[in-house]
Amino acid sequence: MVPRAAAETPRRSAFLSLLATESRLVLSGAVFVAVLFWNLHVQVNQDAWLALAAGRSVFEHGLPHHDWLGVWTAGHTWVDQQWLGHLALYGLESLGGIRLVAAVHALLISAAFTAAIVVGRRFGGSSRSVLYLIPLAFPLLVVSMWQVRTQSLAFPLFVAVFALLARDARTPSARVYVVLPLLCVWSNVHGSVVLGVALTALRGLDLAAGGRRLRGAALGVAGLLSLAASPYGFHVLGYYRSTIFNPAFHALVNEWQPTTIGAATASFFVLLLGAGWLLGRARPSLTRFEWLALALIGAAALDAVRNVGYFALIALMLLPSALDLAWPPARQSAGRRLDAAASVVALAAAAVIAVIVLGKPASSLVGPNDPVAAEAVAAALHRTPGAKVFADVRYADWLVWAQPSLAGRVAYDARFELLSPRQLAKIYEFNDAQQWRTASAGFAILVLDRGDDAHAVAGLGRDRRASVLYSSPELVVFERSAKAAARAR
Repeated sequence: MVPRAAAETPRRSAFLSLLATESRLVLSGAVFVAVLFWNLHVQVNQDAWLALAAGRSVFEHGLPHHDWLGVWTAGHTWVDQQWLGHLALYGLESLGGIRLVAAVHALLISAAFTAAIVVGRRFGGSSRSVLYLIPLAFPLLVVSMWQVRTQSLAFPLFVAVFALLARDARTPSARVYVVLPLLCVWSNVHGSVVLGVALTALRGLDLAAGGRRLRGAALGVAGLLSLAASPYGFHVLGYYRSTIFNPAFHALVNEWQPTTIGAATASFFVLLLGAGWLLGRARPSLTRFEWLALALIGAAALDAVRNVGYFALIALMLLPSALDLAWPPARQSAGRRLDAAASVVALAAAAVIAVIVLGKPASSLVGPNDPVAAEAVAAALHRTPGAKVFADVRYADWLVWAQPSLAGRVAYDARFELLSPRQLAKIYEFNDAQQWRTASAGFAILVLDRGDDAHAVAGLGRDRRASVLYSSPELVVFERSAKAAARAR
């Protein structure tokens, strides 16, 4: 029998050797994690509050079928496709408050980023090429991943599903069918499962084109059916129709609009053009499925800016090996003990930053969402039972989360798929200097952001019929008489 100390020594040596050899990647990963945790205070937004409020609704009342949280959407069919994600985040909040929710979000994003790098190395990419791609991927990950929401649960699933499909394209194996239960879970967590289903169907077509028609059909059809692996069954397809194929989303909702060149997205076009250049210079480095997958996710990212993070992850997994073939790296020298020490220090520093951030009061993570503001709104509605609230989308779900009694009395929230095109337009008209009164007509309480709703804040500040119930540098709550609200037109 080998003594425990003797068995652990080779493992420790191998681990330190890995830290030494991959020290630059470890340092990059540690920086990513440190910056992610340091900026957690700006990552808890309306989608987080929506997830918590909806999760509480599922826990207390079961799966919803008709809406009762909003004024504009009352009675509308509500298929909560993300019910499991909502319930998971609510469960975390119940166990450890918003700090635990934020911590798990950061760990999930870090896990997806790290896993993509590991897959890139396992698929033959050098450390050098991965390092060249990380700065290009970083801003795209920030754009689409640094928000606490149910999508945080989806990014690791994306990496796992694609890694299994790509591995199968290189070395066919029955292990590829593990993607099916992963897709079934994903189908109840976040709507981005359509990307995983599309990649699975693409692999099925690739198999069929290679002569393995039965296996390809089985994988592709089972992947498509996983979309309905929900308590809602095939009724869940209506959710995808009201989001993916909703022209109002693409016209009015920022993250659903096509990706254009800007400071935050310029690296996406560099990666996309780089992938095209590598297709011509290093086609044998990747399989047909992998090139098609890059094209598919690239097209999805061009169609909607919310998808650029997925393209960054798939680029980290695939492009390093292609870059190596087009531009062979110098032979990597063996890691030194000093490199291993640097890796340990970097990981420790990232852990210390995470502990410092999570050790702060929970209020540091919720921004301007002061409970006193929600209490002021609830008190005003208690005085005037028939009054209703028009709130900036930043605060709508938070109000319902902080004060459950406000459910059904706030105009709308972040579930834009439940709104009609006209209602979506009214939200944007509220930012207009002339039309904000019409958009908010009939609402006695207004919960506004001083920056985004500057015209309305200025107008109400001059209105003698409006009084301030709460005010902070970011948030202000106005109350106007029912007569004034009715005449706001």
